[in-house]
Amino acid sequence: MAREIAQVYKDKLPTIKRNIEQSSQYFKKNYDRYQRFMKFVFDTSLSPNDLATLKALNKPNLEFGILEAYINRRVGEFALHEPDLEVRAADGLTTAQINENLTTTINVVEGHVREIIDNVNSDGFRSQLYKDTMGGGFSVAEVYTDYLHDMTFEQCIKVERVFNPALCGFDPLARESHKGDGQYCFKITPRTKEEFETEYGKEATLGMSFTRNVDVNGFSWSYENQQQKILLVVDYFCKESKREKIAKLTNGHVILAKHYEQLLDIWQKQGRIEQPPMIVQERWSQIESIWHYRVCENKMLEARQTNYRYLPLVFFDGNSVTVESSPGNASYQMTRPYVYQAEGVQRLKNFAGQSIGAELETMVQHKFMVAIESIPEDYIDAYTNPQQAQVLAYNAFYDKNPQLPLPAPQVIQRTDTPAIVQATFEGTDRTTQAILGSFDAQQGVVGDRISGRAIEMGAIQSDAASLPYLENFIKGMNRIGQILLDLIPKYYVTPRSIPIRKANGLRSYQVINDPTSEDSIDLNYDPMSLQIKIKAGVNSSMQKRYALDQITRLMQSSESFSAFMNSVGLDILVQNLDINGVEELKKRAADFIEAQQKAEQAAKEQPDPMQEIIQLEQAKIEGQQRLEAEKIMQRRDEAQAKQANEAARVAIDEQKAQIDFYKMIAELEEKARRQAMEESKNAEEQAREAITLAMDVQKTQFDMNKNQRVENLQDLAIFEQGQNSSFEENQRGE
Repeated sequence: MAREIAQVYKDKLPTIKRNIEQSSQYFKKNYDRYQRFMKFVFDTSLSPNDLATLKALNKPNLEFGILEAYINRRVGEFALHEPDLEVRAADGLTTAQINENLTTTINVVEGHVREIIDNVNSDGFRSQLYKDTMGGGFSVAEVYTDYLHDMTFEQCIKVERVFNPALCGFDPLARESHKGDGQYCFKITPRTKEEFETEYGKEATLGMSFTRNVDVNGFSWSYENQQQKILLVVDYFCKESKREKIAKLTNGHVILAKHYEQLLDIWQKQGRIEQPPMIVQERWSQIESIWHYRVCENKMLEARQTNYRYLPLVFFDGNSVTVESSPGNASYQMTRPYVYQAEGVQRLKNFAGQSIGAELETMVQHKFMVAIESIPEDYIDAYTNPQQAQVLAYNAFYDKNPQLPLPAPQVIQRTDTPAIVQATFEGTDRTTQAILGSFDAQQGVVGDRISGRAIEMGAIQSDAASLPYLENFIKGMNRIGQILLDLIPKYYVTPRSIPIRKANGLRSYQVINDPTSEDSIDLNYDPMSLQIKIKAGVNSSMQKRYALDQITRLMQSSESFSAFMNSVGLDILVQNLDINGVEELKKRAADFIEAQQKAEQAAKEQPDPMQEIIQLEQAKIEGQQRLEAEKIMQRRDEAQAKQANEAARVAIDEQKAQIDFYKMIAELEEKARRQAMEESKNAEEQAREAITLAMDVQKTQFDMNKNQRVENLQDLAIFEQGQNSSFEENQRGE
């Protein structure tokens, strides 16, 4: 059963429903286009009207799907992409904040983000998103947190494609490609009435219409589909801003001004003797928080404040444009699949192929046209089975009467299919290539020969034709990376190990938040101090082979370059290979380079015998001078060592102070979140108590009214009894 929601959240239900309906209406054409093209490309290119027309014309319902192959090729090449991921310090940090601890944190966070993205990619995350944008025009991904497994309290961060992108919506005023600059987003989940009542109770469905007709705006909160009642449950995420004063401290950190006094209290409780950071600048700012509401047609089901800084739903745009719905009207975003302009060519190819099929179906199978009377009885089989070699004969006259000549048998000539039909059917492939910018087959033809290098260059050029879809996909991935950077320090707070993946593909583990481990690092960093950048790397396996060919030719032409690549450049050479076991080869190449460097270092440290003799002679000559200088050098070394130890101690103290400060800031933010949740809980408790009190008052009033009615009935009975007694006495008196 759902818990009671405070009235302050229930009052937001009409606004939330209005936003959901308006967003769905604004994006309805794109939803319809997504569903239509996904069916057109991957299911069937014949609509019900097309099938009815073919049946009326007695044509075969043939179709020749040529568009899916183009999309599958783009998706297949995209699956081999290796995007470059880089986490770096944010702009505006002070020199004191950019230290060795921050550098180590950046490396670990970058490796873990790469591991998260690589894990979801192994489940087809990127390929499915890219197929959605190519085939339907857009897609949607969700970032959320969950437990590692059923028997743990440790949480992890997950990324996945939503089940149906057409059931997600965003603020129509959002302008960024990922739509994260909008004020809200939502995800719709259809539920059966039975499932919904099991979770939220039967009273939650009271008042729902479950109509068979769709709303005039194309959106219905509840409806009936094939004798099954369906209702929509919407997870609605919105930004709620609050005006707060922020303060910049002398150590470069920025906190809420209201937290500064709490910071000083924590500072004193920890017994620190150094001066706490002072406020150097203050200003007012709009602080945003993300709230999650779960609503249905007539009820607010859940309401809570999340730990997100950004909206958790990320929009992946294909290659949309902004157009006017009609001259003079407001413009809207039109999402377009990769094969949007090739829809007509697909229909033309189907029509030409169906015409050829109809010609084949109605092809005349007769070989001869002959009068029945002119066929001799012994030659009937020769006419009906022309595939057997036999002599054909016929009667020239009827009943051998020269006055009654019979027509001679005629060979039936078949009518050829019009040349334009065949040319149209074959020409649609070239037209499709021109529309989609895919010139792979044309680039490889040189006269009557085929050039392999031309085919490779054609494949690379075809990738460039779909570059807008790749660029918008990278924008969406950058938004996901930004959300991951914000969530990592909020959910990785206990001692544990996390997997990391280096840029060369090697995988390892890192211990975090464990003060008992020397190799542990503290991930309690400020999310605003880091930035992430994801960009497209090597475009395809074709480009890898092209790059490998270039490196090989350079190594053959230059011995110096060959020696360089075989030593320090060996890892780059291996990264451009596309063979089985390449990951293990990368690891062995890295181990080989490290062993080679150690061997070279050991060789340099190996003393030369002649040089050793010369050094001994020089030592004898300079012995006396060295003895005198040793005392001076010893005193100098002692002074330098003392100074170095003092500097190291100061650096360690500063690093420890930075870590402790981050912990204090995190404690303050967590305390503020708990306080907000406690206020929400108190509001809910007050609402529940108010309802209980109202019910008690109503029950008490009902009992009082009931007792009053009982007393009135008793008085009435006594009165009637008295009247009856008086009447009987009067009767006896008479």
